[in-house]
Amino acid sequence: MLFVPFYTMVFPLLGHHLEPVQAVEVGLLTEIFGFISSTSAFWRAGLIDFQIAGFAVLLAAPMAVFGGYVSHFLPGNWLLAVIGVALIVFGFLLARETTVQALGQSQQASGPQIKEHRDRRGRLYHYRVLNDFWRGSAAGFGGMLQGLVGFSAGELSTVEQVVRGMPVRIAAGNSHLIIAAASISAAVAHLVVSGTQRTQVPWNLVAATIPAVLIGGQLAGILAGRIPQDILRLILATFLLFVGALSAYRALVGAGIHAPSWALWVTFVACVVGMFLLIRPSRSRRNAQMCAAGCASCDAVETHPAKDSSNT
Repeated sequence: MLFVPFYTMVFPLLGHHLEPVQAVEVGLLTEIFGFISSTSAFWRAGLIDFQIAGFAVLLAAPMAVFGGYVSHFLPGNWLLAVIGVALIVFGFLLARETTVQALGQSQQASGPQIKEHRDRRGRLYHYRVLNDFWRGSAAGFGGMLQGLVGFSAGELSTVEQVVRGMPVRIAAGNSHLIIAAASISAAVAHLVVSGTQRTQVPWNLVAATIPAVLIGGQLAGILAGRIPQDILRLILATFLLFVGALSAYRALVGAGIHAPSWALWVTFVACVVGMFLLIRPSRSRRNAQMCAAGCASCDAVETHPAKDSSNT
């Protein structure tokens, strides 16, 4: 999400200019290494459901190739505007769903679609597989946008899974595999078209970012298994809201509408403040649920009368 906006907005402030297509290429090539690293970490943590991720990859990868090809011939300002609005909407959906109810609902459900998944730490997850039209549409559309603008395959996939009851940790692991596959497919398409058109790929930037994302990818798998799921959901929602605003800002600038840059930072501060305001009641609810569960377990403890001292 952050590489392409960084290279198209922050880099010019540092005295370096990249064409939008070049920024997409750098972002995709960097993502390949970063998400291969993080996917391996999520896989070792047992946080990937290959049945779900594999289904999405079959649709995301070819659409990423299509998007990567079209991006060299189609202006992307209107696409950035659509992406910005969509990410803002998805961010609000996730922020509203601050209490994770999928696990409790799945435990009460029955049927062949309910799947039980255990991660490496022994935590048990219950959810429906739901490899249907909606999941395929999200994967295909996200893959196409991944090729066009360098991101969205993971965002759309994560939101689609979480909103439909997938535990956040499993959704994140699945999305990392989807992003890795879509990024590789899109990068191949970009390199082929760039070679045909003889445009320059900024390999020096790619080489500088690879070590950072290799380390960050490993840290992602560790943190995702330790951060509470409702907190993880709010962090994701904050990123979606800010990147949605950033994408819309880029679309306005590209269309010749010079919006004030301070409005973007006000949006960022508002997103962060809103996240913390939502985290506090969310943590209170979680603590209340843990307390209630503890009291219930205490009531269920079987008590035994003391032995008669005369029998000893």
